[in-house]
Amino acid sequence: MNFIDSTIFSLVFSALLLIFLLARDIYHHKTLKEKITNTSKKIGAILKHRRYPFLGKKEIWAKIIIIVLSLGICLSLYARFIEVYWLKTTQPKYDFPTINEPIKIIWLSDLQVGNHKKESWLEKIITQIERGDPDLIILGGDIIDNEGSFIDETIYLEPLRQISQKYKMYYIMGNHEYGIGDGAKDNSSRRTANRSQEVKVKMADLGIVLLQNNLTCPTIKQQKICLFGLDEIWEVEPDFDELKNWNQTYPLIMLTHNPDGVLSWPKELPYPQLTLAGHTHGGQVWLPGYGPLGYAGIILGKDYYRGAKKYEGADIYISIGAGESGGAVRFGARPELTSLTIE
Repeated sequence: MNFIDSTIFSLVFSALLLIFLLARDIYHHKTLKEKITNTSKKIGAILKHRRYPFLGKKEIWAKIIIIVLSLGICLSLYARFIEVYWLKTTQPKYDFPTINEPIKIIWLSDLQVGNHKKESWLEKIITQIERGDPDLIILGGDIIDNEGSFIDETIYLEPLRQISQKYKMYYIMGNHEYGIGDGAKDNSSRRTANRSQEVKVKMADLGIVLLQNNLTCPTIKQQKICLFGLDEIWEVEPDFDELKNWNQTYPLIMLTHNPDGVLSWPKELPYPQLTLAGHTHGGQVWLPGYGPLGYAGIILGKDYYRGAKKYEGADIYISIGAGESGGAVRFGARPELTSLTIE
């Protein structure tokens, strides 16, 4: 059991115990005779006498506390067992002047298969992907969880084989492939093992192409579209050298796991028509009126934690992602499969 699970279950148990004590003080003091008779005189006597009078006459506060604790328990269980598996599909659309026939692209970021989610979760996502029948599928990094497990988590990626043989598929690396969490990016002693090579081997076996500071320009529906996949910026310095091969008459989509990748874009080049990012999990816990509770460690800040944004006038879409860090819990940040259309 991880830290988040232990914390949630401890808090739920403590809340239940307190609710029991409060409810007992309010209700369980009545004798059987008093309950049956139910006269106003005896009811008055009951209200004046309690076996456990630690609240005195402030019964209303006990009821308020019970309501608040009960709500907290329900929200905790919802975040741990319901929302975390409640997959949503977002469908943004972007206008590319040189695209005449719509192209549907799946952007699936932060799968993080491993401790929390395994093959069954990936199979659920794949079912949703196949319903949409995309033209292209891109995995946006943090494909495995890599938070200290000794298991080769790439075994959980096997279900991808059923779609990798049907669709064009690409992927980029994220910080979890390299074993880098936010607290470890400047402290190598806090990193987990570098599993990037294991991921490369498995993805090659599945027939899924790695874009690691690479440019590729596939033809889809007789139309050229270019993809540039940036390597994980917490591991290596951004390298845009291959963009010298970009024929700028073709539209370009930049793929970066971390939204901060846009900050390094070469100023001598026009911005890509679209940048796709992930990493933030939408904060993983999103509080109304406050925003993301989780900290993704990005320079762009909390305004770039989810959805369609602009950076210096250029479009960027940040996926909430399909997996979690630290523990399987989400609130106000349902796991996301992005099915975008360019037209």
